Amino acid sequence: MNIYLSHRHPHADGVTPDTELFQQALDELAQAGGGWLVVDCGRYALGGLRIGSNTCLWLSPGAELIVSENYDDFAQATALSRAESSDRAFLYAVDAQNITICGGGEIYGSADGWFSRQVDAMGYRTPATARPRIILLENCRRVRLENITVRHAPMWTIHLVSCMGVVVDGVTVDNDLTMANTDALDIDSCQQVHIANSYFSAADDAICLKTTDKPERIQRPLRQVTIVNCTLRSKSCAFKIGTETWQDIEDVLVSNCTIFDSNRGIGLISRDGGRLRRMIFSSIAFDCVSAPACHWGEADPVFLSARRRDPAIEPGEISQIQFRGLVGECEGAINLHSETPGQIRRILFDGVQLTQKLNLAAEQGLYDIRPPCNPMSPTGMGIDNAWCLNPQSGRVWGVEPYPGGLPVLYANGVAGLTLREFDYQRPIPLPTAWNPNALCLENGDN
Repeated sequence: MNIYLSHRHPHADGVTPDTELFQQALDELAQAGGGWLVVDCGRYALGGLRIGSNTCLWLSPGAELIVSENYDDFAQATALSRAESSDRAFLYAVDAQNITICGGGEIYGSADGWFSRQVDAMGYRTPATARPRIILLENCRRVRLENITVRHAPMWTIHLVSCMGVVVDGVTVDNDLTMANTDALDIDSCQQVHIANSYFSAADDAICLKTTDKPERIQRPLRQVTIVNCTLRSKSCAFKIGTETWQDIEDVLVSNCTIFDSNRGIGLISRDGGRLRRMIFSSIAFDCVSAPACHWGEADPVFLSARRRDPAIEPGEISQIQFRGLVGECEGAINLHSETPGQIRRILFDGVQLTQKLNLAAEQGLYDIRPPCNPMSPTGMGIDNAWCLNPQSGRVWGVEPYPGGLPVLYANGVAGLTLREFDYQRPIPLPTAWNPNALCLENGDN
């Protein structure tokens, strides 16, 4: 069954809501067992929509879905998962199969309506407490997102939760770089995922693999993920695994990707008990530059961290991780940090070519192990642990100088670290307060 929205005479003026017309068409497809909803060129003002099984939402080139700025307009469903205080979404499906969103059109997230106008001294625009995610699919099978663009999302942009058989190909996400927690793509407890030929740019993480705290019926490990030929930009972490790690994350391959104009390049961050293991990152070009202090990271091309969020929960082990063929420039250092020695183990760097660049900002030479660090909120998940200041140092909690100054690679508590063909260049003469020892290994067996 095919429904052509133009035959139903939508307003398509970008102002008058077309939500009811869209939802009626989607409901008809669901009742008929599925089909295509074809959206022609035009600007459609919309609240939340719910999508059923066996549905293809075809956004034709020139079609633009404009997301409402009113949270009440997303009451079509309450999500099983939460992101901050968000339990609603723009495009939503749950317990469905064979869902495709494609066609070459765009979604405009209207992010300015959800954030303060002014940027504060930390580089942060204050968000509304509750904001909708743009695409949220929960416990779905056979999902395909292809050849679509999302701009200016107010919250996590694409959040796929406990889905199986996912393809993301030719997708562009381009968010405002002053708006934190607008992750471009979050893969959460999914399995058999393929991401290719896409562009992700956001103030927060560009691609994030995670296993969030959620209802038991959709809580499961994340495994079997391939990511190829993608371009990433982030003021936080371009490619991140964690920090939410309530289940294992394993069997991940990332190759032939470009990271540019980003703070942290690759981050593996274990906090909540799930293990991170069996991963290969290969043929990756990076450019890591410092970002405002509200963002986690200090221009580190690779960051591995295992430490407690909740004092009662032991972080999962990070093990069997390989980095092969990494090339690029950075203003920080590779930082591997295990709170308990040995929780990061069997790490290989093979064929690395790295150039460190001088940055005259006072932050160069610092490392960042957030979250959590604020002793007033030791288990905090949000901004209470993102940029609260330590009154003694005047810096954000969790941001401290490298012992002895800025190295090329710092490893604390790492077991089984192997370096092969590890080539680096540093400024000559070496800047003041940089560590003359390029490789600093502490509390390990290396």
